Amino acid sequence: MPERTETNIDAASRIWLARFVALFSVAFWRDWFARPCGGREVLWLAAPIIVSSGSVAIMNFADRVFLTWHDKNAMSASFTSGCLYWGLSAFPFGIAAFVNAFVAQYFGAKQDRRIGPIVWQGVFVGLIFGPLFILATPLVEALFAAFGHSAELLRFETVYWFYFAFGAPALIASESLAAFFSGRREMKTVMVAGLISVTLNIVLDYLLIFGVAGYCAWGIAGAAIATSTSMWVKFFILLATMLKRDRDGCYAVRAGFRFDRSEFARLFRFGARSSAQTTGENWCYTMFILLIGVCGETASAATAIAFNLDFLAFMPIVGIGVAVTTLVGNQVGAGLPNLAARATQTSVALATPFIGALTLAFLVVPNFFLDFYAMKNSAEFEPIRETTANVLRFVAVYLLADALNVIFASALRGAGDANFIMKATLVVFVPIVVAAFVGVFGFGRGVYWCWSLMTLYVFSAGTLFAVRFYRGAWRSAKLVETDLLDDATRSETSPSQDLRSSVN
Repeated sequence: MPERTETNIDAASRIWLARFVALFSVAFWRDWFARPCGGREVLWLAAPIIVSSGSVAIMNFADRVFLTWHDKNAMSASFTSGCLYWGLSAFPFGIAAFVNAFVAQYFGAKQDRRIGPIVWQGVFVGLIFGPLFILATPLVEALFAAFGHSAELLRFETVYWFYFAFGAPALIASESLAAFFSGRREMKTVMVAGLISVTLNIVLDYLLIFGVAGYCAWGIAGAAIATSTSMWVKFFILLATMLKRDRDGCYAVRAGFRFDRSEFARLFRFGARSSAQTTGENWCYTMFILLIGVCGETASAATAIAFNLDFLAFMPIVGIGVAVTTLVGNQVGAGLPNLAARATQTSVALATPFIGALTLAFLVVPNFFLDFYAMKNSAEFEPIRETTANVLRFVAVYLLADALNVIFASALRGAGDANFIMKATLVVFVPIVVAAFVGVFGFGRGVYWCWSLMTLYVFSAGTLFAVRFYRGAWRSAKLVETDLLDDATRSETSPSQDLRSSVN
């Protein structure tokens, strides 16, 4: 027995050595790039979404820079109010975003006529939840006041929320419309709509914040109006394009335009569990930001800038996450979980060097990024610079873990493993937020305490999702098996077969 064990160890060592040597082979990387769910396929799907999400990051970056030039407190207020907005919208937004998993699995399983009806249910989520954001304005003002924000900051926050809230229905509903394209691997449409929206937003931002010839100089209100307007433009672009794509009715877009209680309930059931992750993360960030607001204006401004730069670096990973959800959903729907696993691992390999470069930049040359904010108010910005540079070190520490968090959670979402996503997020979210409140209000801890807990949250969540993925329980989770089609639908040839062939 000992000799056999040593032989097995030697054989295993030779296998691992051969694999390591293969990493330096051109043939290995050629095969890695060209194989199904390899580098080429992931990049082909992710690139348009990366461009679109990257442009959104640039839009937010420009928005904050413009407001910093206008008024330091306006920038902090827009960030605080915007984060609360994203925190509250995360739940309905996550439900609408889960339409992508349904569309991807229906497309992979060749159940094309189910795509249109499920997309409309996601649109209805936006139209139902969106108006509530406008009605919530008085409650939001009271919440900011309860956290002890200054009178000027409170005024800015409330104004920004009110005008920003008009874009809520479009923000949520657009995510479902985008899923019609991304779930079917038609990523370029999402990219074009996003680029048009972002370009319009940046132009309107500058015009409405600073005005033209003395007119429409609306400051922080102008920034919010610009963003809301661009959201509605994106919504109508996606809606018109979806109707045009389905002229022949193969996806039942027009036929499926109705509120279907059973389909809506099904989307809500799975989407609510899946959105627990994004909701938990957004609320974790929102609570930290509100708590940091208690620590003073310098800490609040430094945190706003650090998160803005984090967002700028991180949004391309969100694009990869959308590609992972689509690929995993397609392959699980087609009964090919091994290819779904390969797509996820390929995405990790692609994201790692990109995040590594940004991590190094945040650590070594933070002033390269901070100088943009100091351009027009350098003297006023200097007290904020040191705190921001220190906070960026926390961002650098958790950036890679956050990327893995998104990729593995996206893979689980694409497979339909929504229940685990919900439970894991709650397990991590609750104690971290409690520790933050106790530290700030009970022991007088400051900005670095909150950022330490933020880092712990990201590492904990990323670890749970990675372990779940590699243990493989998601392989048995599906969205299409529980819904049996009638005989006519089951026996028909997919009317979108030509499109599927051209896409693949």
